[in-house]
Amino acid sequence: MKHIHQVVFDFDYTLADSSEGIIASVNHALTQIGEKTADPAAVRQMIGHSLEDTFAKFVDPSDANKIQTCKKLFLDFADNGIMVKNTVILQEVEQTLEWLYENFYTMGIVSTKGRSTIESILAHHDLEDFFDVILGYEDVKELKPNPEGLLRAVEELGGNKNDTVYVGDSVIDIQTAKNAGVSVIAIASGMTTAEILRAKSPEVLIRSFGELQKLFDHSMQ
Repeated sequence: MKHIHQVVFDFDYTLADSSEGIIASVNHALTQIGEKTADPAAVRQMIGHSLEDTFAKFVDPSDANKIQTCKKLFLDFADNGIMVKNTVILQEVEQTLEWLYENFYTMGIVSTKGRSTIESILAHHDLEDFFDVILGYEDVKELKPNPEGLLRAVEELGGNKNDTVYVGDSVIDIQTAKNAGVSVIAIASGMTTAEILRAKSPEVLIRSFGELQKLFDHSMQ
């Protein structure tokens, strides 16, 4: 990793755990349209996927209007502060981001979450100054694993594909990086096991966020 100067992160289950806010927002939307609430474990499994794909698991997947209604209800409810209040920054994230910043790595975020929500969460935890680029679902035409967002982040950070690494917790994140031609570090901090992540052949697999500092510190020696 000696050649890496830019680090782009996924958000959910990579930097933070927003699951309680997501579960509350999904079930708010479902109850508003008269559907039964979703099993929290089933919602957690969909974190990182688009809202359209998420609601297609809990309502008639052929009913596009109902899915879009659920999406709007979700976003309206989440934007009222429920997501910020119910998001926890994962262990070792703050210290590691500070170390990366002090060692002159430029950093960004590419997520299927809304940019404004990510920005609000980061501001709530005084982490917003670490990131030069934040791209959410509203900033791209195609969501991950389409590489559009990651390639745009690479460009806006001022580097290139060869000096950038993407860090994420899911198979989708690994696929996104590979589609972009960018190296990927998989972190087993979410709902996907280390074994499943390893099977998708990331350049590096780690089990905790703090391992990033050891990885990059070793590469600088």
